[in-house]
Amino acid sequence: MENKRKPAQSKSNSVAKRNENSVATTKGLKRKTSFADRFFEQSKRFFAQFGSAVIAVAIVAYVFLQLVLNVGTLLDTENASYVNISDRAEVTAYLFRDEKIIPATEKGTNCYMVEDGTKVHLGQEIAMVYSNPNDVKIQQRIQEIDKRIAVLEKSSLSTGASTTNIVMLDKQISELTLSMLRQADKSEFDKILREKEELLILMNRRQAIMQSANYSKELNELKKEKISLNASLSGTSHAATSPESGYFYSSVDGYENFFTLDRLKKLNAENFDSLSSAVADQSVIDNSAGKLISSSTWYIAVSLDKRTAEHFVNGGIYPIVFQYSNNTEINMTVERRITRSDKDVTILIFSTKQLPSGFDFSRCQTVEIPCESYEGLRVSTNAIRVKDGVTGVYAVVGTKIVFKPTEIIYSYGSYTICAIPTDPAYPNRRDIAYASKTYLSLHDAVVVDGNDIYDGMRID
Repeated sequence: MENKRKPAQSKSNSVAKRNENSVATTKGLKRKTSFADRFFEQSKRFFAQFGSAVIAVAIVAYVFLQLVLNVGTLLDTENASYVNISDRAEVTAYLFRDEKIIPATEKGTNCYMVEDGTKVHLGQEIAMVYSNPNDVKIQQRIQEIDKRIAVLEKSSLSTGASTTNIVMLDKQISELTLSMLRQADKSEFDKILREKEELLILMNRRQAIMQSANYSKELNELKKEKISLNASLSGTSHAATSPESGYFYSSVDGYENFFTLDRLKKLNAENFDSLSSAVADQSVIDNSAGKLISSSTWYIAVSLDKRTAEHFVNGGIYPIVFQYSNNTEINMTVERRITRSDKDVTILIFSTKQLPSGFDFSRCQTVEIPCESYEGLRVSTNAIRVKDGVTGVYAVVGTKIVFKPTEIIYSYGSYTICAIPTDPAYPNRRDIAYASKTYLSLHDAVVVDGNDIYDGMRID
């Protein structure tokens, strides 16, 4: 019995071993992938990623569309603001002054003792004429020292100064600073320059009190330097004095004998054109040490077309902008007008007494003349609409859009100036801040851009 079972067990073990060898052989084999298989796998991954991106974009677009539909109409608004502008014209102006040449009696280099625009009196030294040009630099340094000494002497304090001086000085400094700011607003820069020295003195006095200091040491050093400089002057010198009182100017342009007040009085339509052909007299330039202006009043003559000239009335005061002097604005009075029959123009003569420091008094220069002023409410031109033949704007009032009529006064660039509404209760009173419920008013939120809007439309 045992001998019969042994062959069967042996057969079973043989089959098992063959199966194990077969499995082991199969596991040891590695499948080879073809190029087509790899291309198919990469394509499948690419289209899977691309599809995901398309679906994401579609979802975002759908959400945005739903937000737009649910939020309502998108509006672009701006607030109506107050504006007052002047339409200006650039014209050529010819300048006239009452001038007198100061003859140069000696040859040499001038060193001026007074600044341009300074009021001088008869016999006052206005310049030193040096035979040695190097002496001019020395003299200019001496002048700087003299100015510094004068400021420091006025800044020095007497003994026994108390703290109550601080309160007084602070008040004076504050008042003078405010005064200079007001003058700056009025473009009165010549007055600012005259007051700057006084402000410097006050501030020096305040510093001396706070730091218990004096300026004696600096004064002594400056005086010693002045003595040394005077000793180093060489060559000959000659003092040029003022032949009469007036306003002194060192520059001479050679037109002093042409653009005179006498010629201005005789100016007419025929000889106005000759002003542009005037030639400077070089001999006047070479043989003068400066000039005196007898009066602070000076004039300009301009030519305007007759329509523009109608806006100016005799005796009226108008702001003139001088481009050659960093666009300095000077108020000038209309003195007279000359009407030309041969051309469609009018000649206007303006005058002023302002003498700004550093002003360019060139005889022929470009100026800006105010033609007409416009005052009102400024809105973008895109905001102007016409509803049932009425000009107006759409404004946001609370949660509604309201059509507000208005009157257009002037348009420039991309903006329009509209009329300020009148208060029915006070029709004769000008009130810029009056808020009308019916007409366009200051600070109204005006619709600049918005489609499919209408009067009474609700916005959420």
